[in-house]
Amino acid sequence: MKHFMLIVLASFTFSYYFVNIAGIPAWIKKKLKFPWGKRLKPFDCVTCLSVWMAIAFFFIPVLWIKFIAVIFTTGFVGYKIK
Repeated sequence: MKHFMLIVLASFTFSYYFVNIAGIPAWIKKKLKFPWGKRLKPFDCVTCLSVWMAIAFFFIPVLWIKFIAVIFTTGFVGYKIK
């Protein structure tokens, strides 16, 4: 539990970047010709994806979590500042 806040930060910023900035779920829906309104949970939902990423990040080495947190936090901040 020592790195709890780091896991929370990494999972949220990764999920936000994945869904809202990179638009990967929208790209997947377009390529697979999903009907409009069909969900691709948990990949198109920041809340759902961040929960699953937090579970995954709990089991990976802390160094990777720090890297992910730094990379996606800077992307998140850069997107909000622009």
